This record gives sequence, C-alpha cells and structure tokens, in this order.
Amino acid sequence: MTQGPANPEEMLAHIGADDEPISCPRGRVVGKLRLLSLHDALHAPPRRYFLPGLLAPGEMSVWWGAPKCGKSFLLLRLAFGLALGRGMWGREPARPVRVLYCAAEGEGGLGARLLALHRKMGDPGDAFCLIAQRVQIGPPSEHLVDLIAAAKLHRAEVVIVDTLARTFGEGDENHPSQMGAFIAALDRLREEGSTPGQPALHVVVIHHGSKAEDQRTPRGSGALLGAADLVVKVKKGTPSVALVELAKDDAEGAELTFCLRPIELPPISGCEARVTCVAEEAEPGESGNQFQKLRGQPAQALSFLADLILREGNILPVSELFPPHPDLRGVPFEDWRAECAARTLSAGETKRAVNKAFRDASQILIARKYIATAMHLGVKIVWQAKVSGTSGT
Repeated sequence: MTQGPANPEEMLAHIGADDEPISCPRGRVVGKLRLLSLHDALHAPPRRYFLPGLLAPGEMSVWWGAPKCGKSFLLLRLAFGLALGRGMWGREPARPVRVLYCAAEGEGGLGARLLALHRKMGDPGDAFCLIAQRVQIGPPSEHLVDLIAAAKLHRAEVVIVDTLARTFGEGDENHPSQMGAFIAALDRLREEGSTPGQPALHVVVIHHGSKAEDQRTPRGSGALLGAADLVVKVKKGTPSVALVELAKDDAEGAELTFCLRPIELPPISGCEARVTCVAEEAEPGESGNQFQKLRGQPAQALSFLADLILREGNILPVSELFPPHPDLRGVPFEDWRAECAARTLSAGETKRAVNKAFRDASQILIARKYIATAMHLGVKIVWQAKVSGTSGT
C-alpha cells in the first residue's frame, strides 16, 4: 500500500476541505469490509453535496415539526427545485439532481401543489418522480424491496419519505428496537437503492413532533436522531423557520426562513378556482428578527468582510444579478476567504480547520441574509445584503 509522509501532522496540515483528492489505493478489502491506513483516510475524496451544507450523498436527514407547520410544502419545494438545479437560501446545487418523492400520505392535494410548482418554477422533466400511495417501509417492510427497485429504476439520488408515521408499518415508533428496524430499512434503501456510477443515495425523512406542548423533540424513539446525519426542525411563523439543530459535518444553528405563498389555480370542469401554497424563501423584510444578533465566528467573519469592502471594495456591476443600488460595494468571495484566514478566524492551525471555520460562518451569514453572492465574469462576488436590504442568489 502507498505510504504517506512519516509525520501524520504534516499530512493533516496540508489537507483541507477544498483540496482535490489524491489518487492512491483505497485500502485493502477484507471480506465485506475495507481496511484503511491513516494515509488512505486522510486522502479520502472531499465532501460533496446535493444541496450545500444540507444534503450530502450517502446520508440520511430528518426534517420534523408540528402538524401543519409547512414541512411537507417545504420539502416538496426543495425536491422540485433540486430536480431543476435550483436551491434556496443561497445554497445552489451544482447541477439538477434526480429526486424520488414518496408521498405516503396519499394523492390528496398533491396534484395542485405540483401544478403550482410547475407553473411557478418550470418543468424538471424526468429528474422528478413520485409515488403517491400507501408505502410501508417497516417493520414489517412490505414495500421496501419495491421502493428500492423504484429508486434504482428512476436512478434517484435523493429519496424523500413523507412521512415516517405513514411508512412505519405496524410497529411502535416509541420502541427503540422497532425504530431501529425502521432505521435499518432506511439504511438498506440508501445502500441498495443507489445507482452504480452516481453519488450514493440521500434519504430524507419527514417526521412529526412529539405530543408535548413545547415540541422539543420529534415523536417516537430518539434512536432516529442518533442515526441522522442532519436534523432540521421546521417551525411555523411569520416567516416560518427551518432550524438546523444537528449536523454531522456542517454548521449548526442556521435559521432558514421561508413563507407559504398562496397560489390560485384555474378551475376544473366549471368548479371554483383552486388555491394551494408554494414554499418560498422569505424576503428580509418579512421577519422582525431576520438580522438577529450574531456571535462568535460568523460575527467575526462579517466584521472582516466589512473591513475588506471598506478598504478594497468596488461598486457592484449593473446587472440583474445584483441589487440596484448606486453605492453598494462588494469584493471577490475568495479575497474574503483569504482575509479571514490572515486574521485568524479559526483557532485551529490546520488548513482543514481554517476552511471549516470559514465555510460554517459564511453559510450562516448567507442563510440569515447578512450577505449575498453572485457570479460575475467567472468570479464569485460577495456583498453585505443587510446594508441594502436585498439578497442575491
């Protein structure tokens, strides 16, 4: 097996989240297991995303909240957008993503929601597919094999299970061992439903909150949260918020705001016009606490950006990509990254620690609309959205 530098600290110092993967043997196969050396592990391919900072290949996420909080509207919008290559909250997929939406709650109202999305966002073609009927993942796993086959047939990269309660089966979701069996079924879906040559499948589970009035935890056994790579709590409000509660390798605490916009659809067969809703990213003015007080590294990173813009900023170009403002200035995103590194945003000394600190801070600032970004002539530009009251892509 190829050997790396004698000193592991040297390896750690030059490996970061933005490094290109180094081609080397990926361990030794031992039956169904793979034995990795330290060199293999440190030179693993960098983390990739379907939706930056949220949905990554081969993982499982839980999006939960009280009934009627808008979680299904939000996830359907995210699914439809991913299939079109469009995201939310300044987080954009690199390309269209193939999505299978499992609407186990049934077809009621789903057609109107999809029609509204189609009219508002466009046609995702065959990148979006759905199952709108009862699906039982388990235990017992009556439809698991069929769902795996459907995911492979669609060549799905993201499967959304809506909801846990409707797909759980005959078991008791409060019982740890039975919730464990449901998690095992999701793991099997992720592993066997993935298509060779494509990124590994991500499974999204939509779940209800507990019956307690404070709604502090999802319903059922806590084993589900322990198995999840990402946990997002959806809270109804003006605007509503998707709060990143837990994240394995990404920033926690981001508050992703959205609103349900009423959409009127044409009548069918002489009936009255239908009305449904589409989840959309909230505008800055729609939240009284949109620019809540920042602390720690996000606050530092924003301060460094303000200093850099004051020192080196250029007036933003006249373009539909940028807000119309005569004095708004911005700088290249990479110059801001370098400024944060030079002024020690991270207490860590390795490139990985520096990159992670900047990535986490910038994602929080984008999600909370303190900053906005756009591409111009191949260069990513960043500016302070709070100053102008506007936001970008």
